[in-house]
Order: sequence, then structure tokens, then C-alpha cells
Amino acid sequence: MIVWVRKLLENWVARGFFALLVIGFVFWGISNVTTLIGSNTAVAHVNGQEVDVAAVQAAYQRALNQASQSGQGQPDLATRQQLAASALSEVLRQQVMADEQRSLGVAVPDAAVRQMIDAIPAFQTNGVFDQQKFTQILQQNNNSPERFIGEVKDDIAGRQMLGAILGGVAPPVQLLTQLFSYIGEQRFAETVNIPFTAQPAPKPPGDDVLQRFWRNNPALFTAPELRTAKIVILSPALLAPRESVAQADVDAAYARAAQATPPAAPVRSVQVILVDNLAASSRLEAAWKRKGDWAAMQAMAKKFDAQAIELDQAKQAEIPSPELGAAVFAATPGQVVGPVAGTNGMFVFKVTQASAGGADEAALRAQVLLSLQMQKAQADVAQDVDNLQDALAGQTPLDQLPGNLGLTAVQGTLDANGNTADGTPAPIPGGDALKAAIVKAAFAAHAGDPAQLTNGPDGSYFALTVSAVAPPTLQPYAQVSAKVLSAWTTQEITREAEVQAATLMTAVNQGQSLNDAARALGAAVATPPGFVRGAPATGVPSGMVPVLFTLKPGQATMQQTATGFTVAALAKIVQPDPAQDPNDYAQLQQAMTKQLQNDAGESLLNGLQMRDKVSVDQKIFAQIYQ
Repeated sequence: MIVWVRKLLENWVARGFFALLVIGFVFWGISNVTTLIGSNTAVAHVNGQEVDVAAVQAAYQRALNQASQSGQGQPDLATRQQLAASALSEVLRQQVMADEQRSLGVAVPDAAVRQMIDAIPAFQTNGVFDQQKFTQILQQNNNSPERFIGEVKDDIAGRQMLGAILGGVAPPVQLLTQLFSYIGEQRFAETVNIPFTAQPAPKPPGDDVLQRFWRNNPALFTAPELRTAKIVILSPALLAPRESVAQADVDAAYARAAQATPPAAPVRSVQVILVDNLAASSRLEAAWKRKGDWAAMQAMAKKFDAQAIELDQAKQAEIPSPELGAAVFAATPGQVVGPVAGTNGMFVFKVTQASAGGADEAALRAQVLLSLQMQKAQADVAQDVDNLQDALAGQTPLDQLPGNLGLTAVQGTLDANGNTADGTPAPIPGGDALKAAIVKAAFAAHAGDPAQLTNGPDGSYFALTVSAVAPPTLQPYAQVSAKVLSAWTTQEITREAEVQAATLMTAVNQGQSLNDAARALGAAVATPPGFVRGAPATGVPSGMVPVLFTLKPGQATMQQTATGFTVAALAKIVQPDPAQDPNDYAQLQQAMTKQLQNDAGESLLNGLQMRDKVSVDQKIFAQIYQ
């Protein structure tokens, strides 16, 4: 080849061609270098001034390092884009603020910068600024002393400027008063519950009524769509119990696990009665020894104003009283001991159980065995999944797959909720997440579709085929007549309870008191505690609370619950008083002031950016996070 090229160069035409080629390469290289020299590195422009991409890259890199150090791994593309956008926003904010500070003549003395940096605890050793630590921390955070000092100076200048602008921002008293009243307004209601169980069972109707009810409520008596499927599952969790592990491997793993397990600490389960005086404790001790019944001693302790306490599997350090702890761990289980003097009174106790604590050997061995089986199962699944994929690609029927692949097979009929035709859970092996994935795949497939290998949760795989689809069908009346009667009875009971609740509510809204209206129905009136907006209410259904805040005292509303109907009448409204709740009022004032200052600051920043005509080069910006 080389000899042929040399002979070709002896021709003057070829020499001319190669000369042109060399000249082309030379000028292409020079053009490329020239283009690179003149390339644009401005990611944005602020008031005609370029914002170099390096500043944004530095801020982005610091944010990226912090995200990576949080233990979540390398951020994905969307997260990196968000971090880059935050970095760009930070740099642009600093640029427009710096321009405004220069135009206003805001200056920062070096002494103020030095004082602020010296006061940062991260840069101190024994309370004194440490230059070496300062440099080291900045290097770890991809920053330089010059840049950090500039950031501190900009921060001080920004505080000076914003402090003057935002210092007078405060919420009006009228606004605070209205918000305080809205948040703290307390309402009290009286309620009456009308349970379904209190309603008499209606007399069973004729067959014609029940058949009409069956026809008018087809959704109640329609069988769901059913699918008949064959399923094979390759799962480490299902394969693990079938894995055999050598006893020597189990013993070795158990020895390592036992060595890594913290030493066992003795524990005690104990029943304790705390009494204020010696006389009462002596009487309780005698009664306990005579009766020996803990339930009786708990009741007796109340008569002596004593406290009955049970501690289960407690270490000595976990027992509140050191004197009691020492006595408990010195006592014989089953015997009543006391009185024992403690810091808070006299103790009478009985140790009900004593054990060494720590991990149980049998439980630890079982845990070690399961871990080894799982490791083998995961390795086998990783090896078998390719063979399973090849078999499925070759259209091998699921019931003819090789028997050495560690598969678990099941077939049957199920609905979209994972239940069989009789409403019981379908016996799909595996955890809930795997079952849900299989049911979802079964109802996404079409009858006759070839089996496809699907990744399941926890390292599992499955494949399935659907052989038949039974659409939703209205069940024959003769088949569900008992169910129809039950549904009709429930509806009638519900209707009767609703009529009583509506009658009660109407009477109250027409001027009758809830007590009088409830007395006519033989119902009891409850007075739950007051409630406020945005907080859970006790004794009042949660959905009723917003309605009660729209009513006037004396007005009523009703709501169906899981057990019946609740009728509530608004009894009174209590408005909060800032003079009586100064702490709550001060917290609201502080929160509103901060919110308004943040809004004013954002408005100022947006206005400066609009005035300075901030523009961003999206192509260069995208290069930061790609």
C-alpha cells in the first residue's frame, strides 16, 4: 500500500491534489481555532453586561456536590436541571442586586466583612478564627477565599439595601385582626346520632318488590369482569425456601452474626405499684401476697391513690428509679417484693419474667439460613432469567417451560381486585406488590396474547397468558335473591334513619331547640368540645365542620356516617381576643410580617430583572446540566 502511494506521488497531478488537501486541512484547523477563540461564554445578559457561564457552573457544582453527599446518589437529569436553574437564579439575583447597590452607592467596610467571617462557627477552632480551616472548608465546597469574601460582601450590602426597603413592611392591624379572628374563631355544636342499628328491621316485601329492586340497581348485583390466566413467577423470595444450604455454611455465618451481635443484656418484666407512704405500701404488699391477682391489685391501687405500672422486657437502666431497678434485678421471679424506698415514693413489685435478653439463638440461626437461601436464590434467578426469556421468545407454552428454572406456576380466574369469582383473594404467591403487578398485567393483556417476561418488584419476574375474558354480567335474580333482600333491607333502614335525621334538622331550623326535637324522637343530645378551622374536631364528623362555619347559632345540618346519621346544631361562636392570647397574636404578626417582606423582596427582585432586561441563552444554559 505504501509503495503504491509513493509511486502515485511521482505523478504531478497527484502531487497537486495532495498539496490542495494539505492547504485545506491547515486552513480548516486555523478556522476552527479562530472560532473557538471567539466562542460565546455568556449564559445571560443583565443590563447589557455578560454573565459568564463559569459563575453559574461554580454555583451549580456546589449544589450538585451537596446533592450527591446527601446519600441519594447521582441526581437524574430533571433534578440536575432544577439545580442548574437555581444556580442561575442565584447568580442573576446577585448581579442585579450588585448593580442596584452600585447605583445607590451602598458600600461595605472591610472590617464588617472580617467581623462576619470571623463569627462563622465552621471557621473557628476553640472559638477563634482558624485560617487553615477556612481555606480547607472552602476547597471542600469548590469555592475560593476571594469568591467567598465577595459573596459575604454582597450579602452585607444586600442586607443594608433590603433592610432600608423592607424595614417598614408590616401587616395592617385590620388585616391581622381579621386573620386572627378567622383562624382562632371557636365554634360549639350540639349533636344527635341516629344509628342504623337503632332502626327496626322492615317486614320482608313481596317477590315482585325485590325483583324490581334487583332490576333498578344492577350495579349491586353485577359480577365483575373475570379473566382466566396462567402465570409463572421467577422470584428470589419464592425460590429461597427451596434452596439447600450446607450446614457448615450456616454454622460459619451464624458465628459471624453472633460475634457482630451486641452482647446480651438481662431484661425483666415486672408489675409495679408506686405508693406515697409506707403504711399504704405495706397493706398493698400484704393484699398482693394473699390474692396474687394483678387486676385486683390495679383496682386496689386506685383506692390508695397509688399508680399501677407494668414494664415489659426492660433493662435495668430503663427502669426510672435506680433503687427500684436494683431491687427488681435482685428479686426472684414470681415473688411480691416491697416496700422498696425510692426517690418518688415506695415501690411494691413482682417480677413476672426474667431472661438474658439479646438475640435468640434459634431466631438468629433461622435469620442466617434465610439470608443464605436468599443469596443463592438471587444468583439462581439471575442465571435462569435469560433461559426463561429465550423459552418465551420461542413461543414455548407456559405449562411446557423447563422444570429446572425455579418457576412457581399458578392458574385460575380472578377479577381486577385480585379476587376469585366467589370474592375470596386469588391464591397468587408472593407479596402484595407482586400480586398487584400481576393483576394489573393480567387486565392489561388481551386473550390469546403471547406471554411476555415482565420485571416485577424485589428482583422478581413473571409472565402470563389470558385464555378467557368474562365481561361483567348481571347475576340472575334466583341466584342472588338473598343478597337482594339484604340490600333492600339495608336501604330501607338507611332511609328510615335519614327521615328521622331530616325531621330533626327541619325542626331545629324552624326554631325548635335541638333538645326538644331530640326528646320527641327519644334521642340523646351530645355536647362535644369546641373546634376551630383547619384542626381535627372531636365528636363532630370532619365533613360537617366546614358547613358549621357557615351557619348561624341555632341552625342545624346533617351528614351520613358509616354507622348512621349525625345532626348538629350550632350552639355558640366564641371570637378570639388578642389581649387574652398575646402569644398567638404575636406569632401571627411575625409570620405575616415575614410573608409580606418576602413578597416585597421578590417583587423588588422581579422589578429589577425586568428593568435590567435579563436574558438567558438557553443553549449555553443547557450545557451546564447535560
